[in-house]
Parts: sequence; C-alpha cells; structure tokens
Amino acid sequence: MFDLEIINSHIVTSAQNYQGCLSIQNGKIAAISERPLHQAKQTIDATGLTLVPGMIDQHVHFMDPGSAEREDFIHGSSAAAVAGVTAVVEHTHSRPVRSVESFDDKVHYLANRSLVDYGLAAHIFPGDGGKLKSLWERGAAVFKVFTCDSHGVPALHNDELFHALAEIATFDGNVLIHCEDDAITAGNEQRLKAAQRTDNGVIPEWRSMVAEQVAVNTVAFMARLTGARVTVAHNSHKLALDLITRERALGAKLYAEICPQYIFLNEDIVREKGPFAKFTPPARPSSAVEGMAEFIKSGSFQIISSDHAPSTAEQKRKGTIWECHFGLPGIDTTFPMMLKLVSQGMLSLQRVVALYSENPAKALGLYPRKGCIAVGADADIVLVDMKKKWTVQNENMLSKAGWTPFHGIEVTGKAQMTFVRGQLVADNGKIVADPGTGKSFSR
Repeated sequence: MFDLEIINSHIVTSAQNYQGCLSIQNGKIAAISERPLHQAKQTIDATGLTLVPGMIDQHVHFMDPGSAEREDFIHGSSAAAVAGVTAVVEHTHSRPVRSVESFDDKVHYLANRSLVDYGLAAHIFPGDGGKLKSLWERGAAVFKVFTCDSHGVPALHNDELFHALAEIATFDGNVLIHCEDDAITAGNEQRLKAAQRTDNGVIPEWRSMVAEQVAVNTVAFMARLTGARVTVAHNSHKLALDLITRERALGAKLYAEICPQYIFLNEDIVREKGPFAKFTPPARPSSAVEGMAEFIKSGSFQIISSDHAPSTAEQKRKGTIWECHFGLPGIDTTFPMMLKLVSQGMLSLQRVVALYSENPAKALGLYPRKGCIAVGADADIVLVDMKKKWTVQNENMLSKAGWTPFHGIEVTGKAQMTFVRGQLVADNGKIVADPGTGKSFSR
C-alpha cells in the first residue's frame, strides 16, 4: 500500500511529456504508471494539472541567522514552497559559513526553520585557502567567492582565487563566483563620488559591464586552467556570456547562471526605481540583454536561479543610493516569471525544468535523487496549473521583503501544490506544513 497516488497528471521532465500517475512511499517515488494503481492510502486527482519535479534554487540569501530583519528561513522557505521550489542553497553574507564549526552550528540552528530542503554554501575569504576540503567533506553544497568587495564580503584577488580554484579542483568541489572586477568597481566608485553623484545612474556606471566582463574573463580562464567546476553567478549581458561559452568550448567545467531580473528588467528601470532596482551586477541597457530568453532556449545558459537577496521597502529607502541595501527579492517570483515565458512561447516547460531543477541537481551532486521524476527519486513534486492567469502583486509575497520588482505583471501558470519528499507543504498559495519539514541535504 502506497502512501499517496497522484493520478491523471500531465508529467513533464527535461526530456519527456506524458500522461501518467505517480505512487509515493516513504518520501520516494515508488512507481510511475500509465493508469491509476488504486493501491494508496490517499489519492489526488490531478486532471488538468501538470506535474514537474520541484525547482531547485541554488542561489538564495535567507539572512538567517544574520540579518533576519531582512529575511529569515521561515519566511523565505515558505515563499519558495508556494512558488514551486522544493530545495535551495543558502548563503548568508552577514554571518558566513567559513569553518566546519560554523557549518555545524548553522545546520543545528536551522533544524526546525525550513519548509523546503536546503544546502549551505561556504564562503571563501582571503586567507581561507588550505582548509576547504574539510568543509566540502562536511557537506558544504558549494563554495561562494566574490571577485570584488561586496555585501561585506572581501574579494579574492587573482593569486588567492587561482590557488583556491586549484585546491577545490583536487577534490572536485563546486564553486559559485560573483564576477565583478574589484579594481574597476573601486575606481568607478571613487570617480563618481568625487563628482558628488548621488543619482540613480551611479548604479550601472559603478558596477559597469566592463567590470563584469573582465572578471568573467579571468574566472572562466582560471576554471579551464585549474579544472575546477565553476558556476558564474547571475550573468547580466550577452558579452559576458560569450566569454563563458568560449571557455566551455575549450574544455572548462563552467555553468552560466541567469536570473529573471536580467531578462525582464533593464537599465531604464534602474534609473527610474533607484533603490528598488539596486542589485549587482545591475540590469543592463536593453540592447545588451535583448534575446536573453533565446540564449536560455539555446543552451547557452545552464542554470536559472533567483539570487533572492531581499530588503524591506523601509530598508530600501534608508540613506542615499550609495548606502541603501543591494539586492532584490526573487524566490516568490522566479518560477512564475519562467512560466510567463512558457506561456508566451519563448521557452518550453521542459527547458525550464532542465535549468531550474535538473541541472542545479547535477551541479550540486543531488541528481538523480532530486531534479527528476524517476522511481527511487525523492518525491519533490509540483502540480502546476498551466492555464491559471494571475497578477503578481506585492501583497501576495511571502518573503519578509513584502514587495517584488515584478508587481503588476500578468502571468499564466501557477504552482498549485508543492510536495517535499512526498509531504504536501503548500496548497493553492497557502503553507500547510510546519517549519522543520525541510531538511538539510548532502551530496
């Protein structure tokens, strides 16, 4: 007798579309059948709904513990569950994980605070080289590196960056790198402040396209030289992507990550919205991001994430454009915005599943336990109403931020039911499970 059977659903994976039924036992997919087996304690009739593997967001900042006034794990993971995300990788800048002890402390602290499964990133600061293997063996999901001073995290300059990547390559670790050249961003900041600039236009001029390109070029080349597995985080424009594509063709183990803000927002919105569009790398001119959805479709990008980095509206309004927080909320809206592209015919749902579920699972060493619909896999499942028309609104966001840069945008397609290891955690926009349902995962 199975615990649950989901019948009459349209099942979509990265490679297949078919009608079928799923049987779940002890948190795992136990059977996939064409017709109902009628051997379960509970049955859900999913007629008219599409069943996909849960989304996996490898790049979120839930700020917990740390800056929990901006976000915490309960709010952030609730937003994830309602949006159709069943696993996340979290990295808090204000209290970064840099040792086995801090990793263990955070896992213990989060034991009863998440609605979805989670992994933890470990930050690499200058001087941290030589002790990375112990963190990887302890269970760090990814190492996070900055090439510029940002968010209170110091940059790894080229010598330390190269040796860190070489060290990580010896144990086949996984690295997520924020690419902006520190010398260029610092020089831009100095000149703009000397000119007493405080207008919103300082954001794209400070965190320039050139700063991103120079850092991406260096990181992509070093990835090939060292053999390290590297994801270039939140690529903002086509020229940076070209550099990654070049090095991938030469054998580098590179993933290119894309976020919705680099598809739907542009530099004009940054100049208009100021603090509420202050994130880095920033949104670029329309000419630089034109066709980004096509690059997702073609395979130039391998991973979608949210880079969920929220602040409340009150926090965004504090201080000048230099002083207010960087970052956008995004965990509530990343899957919906991808579904919008699907409804517009710009992407297939299969492609979204590949980039927001299967590929992150592979990069994180979780596949095929997560990121797929297969017998033996975790029953991380989302039932989606692909015909549901709705409008993204600030008041519907579960993130502590309480707002979204996509307020007012109409979307077709919405997650209706989200299951984590077979347990229903979100139903029609409401959380129906307790914090602690989500567990820490390991490779």
